[in-house]
Parts: sequence; C-alpha cells; structure tokens
Amino acid sequence: MTIRGISLAIFGFAVLLICAAEPEAVRFGPNGAFQLEHSKDDFGVRSHGVVERIGAGSRMYPLPQSDFATYARLRPKDVAINPLSATANHYEREETIGPNQVEGDKLWFGKSFYDGEGMRGVGAFGYFDAATRKYELFSPPAVACCEVSAILVEPEVVWLGLDQFGEDISTFPGGLVRWDRRTHAVWKYDVEFVVTGIAREGESLRLTTTEGYALLNGDRIDRFRVQTGRDGRKTSTPIARFPPPPSTHY
Repeated sequence: MTIRGISLAIFGFAVLLICAAEPEAVRFGPNGAFQLEHSKDDFGVRSHGVVERIGAGSRMYPLPQSDFATYARLRPKDVAINPLSATANHYEREETIGPNQVEGDKLWFGKSFYDGEGMRGVGAFGYFDAATRKYELFSPPAVACCEVSAILVEPEVVWLGLDQFGEDISTFPGGLVRWDRRTHAVWKYDVEFVVTGIAREGESLRLTTTEGYALLNGDRIDRFRVQTGRDGRKTSTPIARFPPPPSTHY
C-alpha cells in the first residue's frame, strides 16, 4: 500500500468511528425541499453537494470542483512545489462542503479538501441558492490556499476560519478572514490556532479552538485555555498564545 493509501486508511478509520451515526439533516429552501447531501468517500462521510426533493424522487446538485487552470492562477507557489507531473499530469482533488450555515433560502458554506500526497484543491466559500438552484463561490487570495474550518454569516460580513489539511493527517492554522459582503474586501487576522467555531458574543467574536477559545474585539484577540478539573469543573485561564498543534507525522 502506498503512503497515501496508508494515511487515508488510518484517517478514514478514525472518521468512520466519529461518523458512525448519520449526520443531522440540514434542510433549507421552500418547504425544506433542499438538503445537504451526505455520502462516503475516502475520508468517511462527507457532503458532496445539495439534494432537492421532487415528489417521490430527488435531484442532486454536485459541488463544482476547481480545475487546474484555477489552481495554477490562485496558488502559483504551490504549483512550483507540487507540479502537475507529480500526479502523472492528473489534477487530483476531492473538494466537499464543509462548515455551513443556512440564511433564508441560501446555504452558505466553506470548501473542505485534502492538500497533500498529490491531492490538492482551491479554497473557496459561498452559497447554494435554492431560488436559482445555483452555486456562487468566492476564492480571494487569502482563502484560496486553505480549506474552511469554521464560518459565521452576518448581515454585512462573513467570517471564515481557515486551516490546511496536510500530509500528516493533521490540520494547521490558516488564520481568520473577515469578508465584506458588499465590497468583497478582505481582512485577515493571523492566528496561531485552528479556529473550529465562530459565534457572536456581545460585541466580540468567540473563536473556538481545541484547547479553549479566543475573543476578538476590534483588532484585539484575548486567548483563554479551558481545562477540566478532577471534579469536572471547567476553568478558563488567560494565556498569551496557544501552543503549536500536535502532529501525527512520523
């Protein structure tokens, strides 16, 4: 078995343990006729598109996949490191629908993809519109290099947590992005932790990570480590920075 095959097998087994139960249905659109699809691939149960219920049948709207021309234009540095010849001139990718949020008749989401061992992709976010039955995707330079780890859609802005899912089957921090819905202007905050969740908390944003959380207020980020004591109580301790993420690379 190849290194990629062993890595995928190990990761796939772990994902299947986590995803033993069918993911909760995400419905949207008129009468909830549209639903986020779930099916198995090399990485376990993931979402590859949107399904519309039509009478006794259904119609699938697959997530559009990036092509090599788009990859070369938006990720030129990666092309130099990982040329097309590395995969026998095949542009291998498996982009899926990751973190998502329903807003009216739209399903907003960020793309997820594996970025290693010959596989690659183009980071993007956007929505599927039930009214038009079409996808609208955006790939600003700050996002194109990463998958989306978390999303929060607000009336004026979209917040995105970013990470890179690489060869040691681990995710590495890619930052936090604020995207203006009217102008499409992008602000990026460089953070040393993977943002796994984003929520509004008063005037601040609460950024969840594996070891705790951070609060973003303006340009200030306050970090807190969360620990569980022997009595089961959780305590939050202010810290300067989170430690580097663990690696499973040998």
